[in-house]
Amino acid sequence: MSRKLARYGVLVVAIVLICGCVIRLGYNTLNFWIPYYLSDYVTLTSSQKQVFSTALNEALAVHRRQELPKIHRQLMALQTSLARPMRYAEVRHYHDVFTGLGQDSAALLAGPLAAAAKTFSPQQAGEMSRQLEAKFNEILTERQSLSAADKQRERAIRLADRAEDWIGRLSPEQRHLLDELAGYQVEMEPVFILVWQDFIHDWSQLLATRQQPDLAGRMRTVLADLVAFHYPPKQAELDFYLNRRFELLSRLHHTMTEQQQRHLNEKLTSIRKDVAILINE
Repeated sequence: MSRKLARYGVLVVAIVLICGCVIRLGYNTLNFWIPYYLSDYVTLTSSQKQVFSTALNEALAVHRRQELPKIHRQLMALQTSLARPMRYAEVRHYHDVFTGLGQDSAALLAGPLAAAAKTFSPQQAGEMSRQLEAKFNEILTERQSLSAADKQRERAIRLADRAEDWIGRLSPEQRHLLDELAGYQVEMEPVFILVWQDFIHDWSQLLATRQQPDLAGRMRTVLADLVAFHYPPKQAELDFYLNRRFELLSRLHHTMTEQQQRHLNEKLTSIRKDVAILINE
């Protein structure tokens, strides 16, 4: 569920792309891919496409100049910290740091989205709201056919594939830890669903009130809350899940071999070098 939700919606896709920066080609073609994904949710006129494109190019220029250096610095700090087994507090610290960077990127994306939304007709605003809800419901329908055990098994496989990309071949102990994490995520699925349902509701409200003052500011707040999974009605449960995840990731880091440490460091070095090149292009 969480992987599909992370990919769901042009807003989140754009945030992931703008924060990821791991492939220079991907970053340098965001001015194509973000409008492309947006077109899945609302049909823009030629003049609206121009409004969005102009605002997006300005936001991406600010992101390259302002946000990429922050990401580069934090990647360097993370590599230094990873030289020794990370404690719970350090895992939590870097979660907060990179969540904050994601929120900063989302804030920049809110500007182009607001510029386009202000030009929407009632029909376009309704189209985007309906598409967001329809695509989310497709995900829910697919998930309903799976048992909790199937969901955990599926999620554990995906977590293992992702982990092997970052640290190399996993030990049985490490796979067991990732299966445990998958179980936490499946337990939290009802809360994740509520978070997304409220996001869709809030976004639809933003579109309905798009002519009211400070649309970009209101969009920034909604996107920042989504990136951070800030959701007061269930915040205690979300915080409990995050604390369990931080503790488990600390345990996982303590199991890593020297070869896995080298693999991870090389991966982060490659990303950091890509970011440095992007900054100077």
